[in-house]
Amino acid sequence: MGKLTELAPKAVFRFFEELCGIPHGSYHVDEISDHLAAFAKARGLSYIQDQEKNIIVQLPASAGYENEPVLIVQGHMDMVAVHDDPSVDMKVTPLNVSHDSEWVYAQDSSLGGDDGIAVAMMMALMDDPTIPHPALELLITTNEEVGMDGAIGLDASVLRGKRLLNLDSEDEGIFTVGCAGGVRVIATLDLNEKEADELAVLDGVEAKDDKVQGIVMKVSVTGLQGGHSGQMIHLGRGNACRILGRTLLEAEKRFAVGLSAFSGGTACNAIPMSAEMEIVVRPAEADALIEWLRLEEQILRHEYKGRDEDLRLNCTVLGNGESAHTVAQSVYAARFLVAAPDGVQDMSGVVKGLVETSLNCGIVELKDGVLKAYYELRSMIGSAAVALRDRVVAVTEAFGAKTEISASYPEWEYQESSPLREKMVRIYRNMYHKEPVVEVIHAGLECGVLAQKIEDFDAVSIGPDMQDIHTTRERLSIESVRRTWEFVLEILKDKE
Repeated sequence: MGKLTELAPKAVFRFFEELCGIPHGSYHVDEISDHLAAFAKARGLSYIQDQEKNIIVQLPASAGYENEPVLIVQGHMDMVAVHDDPSVDMKVTPLNVSHDSEWVYAQDSSLGGDDGIAVAMMMALMDDPTIPHPALELLITTNEEVGMDGAIGLDASVLRGKRLLNLDSEDEGIFTVGCAGGVRVIATLDLNEKEADELAVLDGVEAKDDKVQGIVMKVSVTGLQGGHSGQMIHLGRGNACRILGRTLLEAEKRFAVGLSAFSGGTACNAIPMSAEMEIVVRPAEADALIEWLRLEEQILRHEYKGRDEDLRLNCTVLGNGESAHTVAQSVYAARFLVAAPDGVQDMSGVVKGLVETSLNCGIVELKDGVLKAYYELRSMIGSAAVALRDRVVAVTEAFGAKTEISASYPEWEYQESSPLREKMVRIYRNMYHKEPVVEVIHAGLECGVLAQKIEDFDAVSIGPDMQDIHTTRERLSIESVRRTWEFVLEILKDKE
């Protein structure tokens, strides 16, 4: 610890580094929630820790601010926790945080600037009673990255505020005032239930129960950039799970391939950067398959030129053995993986350049013959999200998969009248002598959930510059944190 202590604002970075020492990936938030509760208690502040492990801290108004509107300041405590080494257990491993005088990052892992920097700012507010502000309600939610569970489970009746400053954005100078809604579809296909006569419908596939005996190989897709499946879906970056599924299907057209294992992705809302599978090929076809994979890599690299220049299709010979599944089952799995739509589905007809509807296959795992695919669907229009959900369900269930709908959250509609937005635009203009960008985004924010719980809801989302969130290349701008903190302090200081 102590690597960020000289950075300004000192309190914010000190508390951010403190949070980095506590593992806090989604679904593993008990320790960080308890830490925040103890932090508030030690400062004599009134707080609530609810059954979802959300934290609400009440800060009384400073002298002279008693008549100002109550302001909710909000962010989430969980992070997308990924590491370059898949053997590292991020549930128990703290972040190895560092900086290069311009950016803060974590060695070999994601940083959790989304949304740890918001929590650090709220801790700085709790810690310094000299900061002038209206009555504040600091709302720190849980499990935002996996479906906004904390916000969905929140009892908002305990909140007095109607205005909300959300600190969960990643582009300084941009005021987000609307976002997409979303839904998650989990499709489970049991390959063990597929009988030979059912698989006989596969054209050109010898549908029998024989498994492949021969050379065991690990084939992987690496070198992809990945990224947030809402904010970066329009960039057309490669999805490792989709690419590897396609590779398996193309290989099955040429060779007798038996599938034994398949895994890829780390989070539903992150475009998979890597995926790997274990296959078995007949000895006489092994060299030809390896050569074909080399050529297939060239084809893929050409397709993703300018989007994922470092794409690699790797092959490692592991030895001899027998595949876990028959050729027919393997082809069936490959077709299942490539059948559902992926990426951008529709662009907005109202806001130029805005993605309206998209989906991302974020995780694929094959275990004991059961293949599971996790899809994150987003749309700016609720009915479009439902239509895409039904399409994904129809496609996957046509293969005999069972589907589960989870993590449904509403879109946040733009409000024509927003006193908070007008106030923030005025302050930003006076501070920086330029206009902020006011926009709606394709990513999901908890504001949509909270808008349904709080009457006369008025919210704006801001945040400092970050790069490549949800990946091991995540970066947080030091200077942007400073400027954003100063802007937040001015918002709190301003009287109406």
